[in-house]
Amino acid sequence: MDLAQPSKTDFRKPILFLFVLSPAIGELLSGSSPPLAFFNPLAFSLLCALYGSGALLVRDYARRWKKGWYSILLLGAAYGIIEEGIMVRSFFSPTWKDLGVLGTYGRWLGVNWVWAEWLTIYHSIFSITIPILLVELTNPAARSQIWLSQKQRWLFRSLFVLAVLLGFAAFPYDAPATALIGCVVAVLVLAWLAKRIKPMIPASQNLKVSKKLVITGVSVPLVFFFFFTGLGPATVPWAAGTMLIGASIVFGFERLLRRWAKEGFSDLQRLKLASGALGFFIGLSPILELKGALGMTAVGIGFFLLLFNLRRRVILRVSGLVPSVSPRLLPSETPLR
Repeated sequence: MDLAQPSKTDFRKPILFLFVLSPAIGELLSGSSPPLAFFNPLAFSLLCALYGSGALLVRDYARRWKKGWYSILLLGAAYGIIEEGIMVRSFFSPTWKDLGVLGTYGRWLGVNWVWAEWLTIYHSIFSITIPILLVELTNPAARSQIWLSQKQRWLFRSLFVLAVLLGFAAFPYDAPATALIGCVVAVLVLAWLAKRIKPMIPASQNLKVSKKLVITGVSVPLVFFFFFTGLGPATVPWAAGTMLIGASIVFGFERLLRRWAKEGFSDLQRLKLASGALGFFIGLSPILELKGALGMTAVGIGFFLLLFNLRRRVILRVSGLVPSVSPRLLPSETPLR
């Protein structure tokens, strides 16, 4: 089957799930928008239009280009630049509410460089890649398919552009035109790389590192969160050094996962990796509630139950108790790795 053409299968359920899950992870679970703020109807609509449309479009481009997770990560980074650099302009504002020490540490030529690197990494992994991974795990027979029809593609493009324009108007900081042009150039370069990078094809499905995957997943947000917001500024005199170390950490995780991926990740192993990464925020949720973010404990419990139920479904499917391929799909439609 030509993956450049959408299947006649109805993909409304995974589309809706990803449309809501992306902002739920990127904003709600992270604590950036606690429940009272997140479920405000206006805020919820805007966040879904922004995050949800962004995740759907990233997945759509990657699948139409017949690419894998490297492309999704690169496009996720491009999404982060659009949101933080162009829409809200936190990359440039010295008074952005979440900056803390990063409002001065790493600020040079009007750019919050360390913050920009950290937020680009965060959005790539948590706002885009992990939500796509989880939704595809809930719909394994559809993971290689193009979900969006031409009309749906234009719909989500329009929602995304509208959300960015509304956000741009809502945040008053006036970034220099050269800064915004730089963000546009960076987005175009990342998209160009995402379209041309070769997908990795695993040799087998016999990976023997399952016990390490949850720990590796937890270590990703743990290392990045504490390094970029605490350890780096406290111990590295030059912000450029922090950025170089941060890039090295990214490269280290990439090398480790690339080595394991050559043997092939099973669905359960992918889920363990994602669950570990989200487990950091699930564990953090009661602490955020103690600090005044009402409802965060319930959010943490909700995501724990979501991951637990997904794990049960994957195990049943692997055991053969639940069919893994929908009868509506052709046998030749194998998943992309």
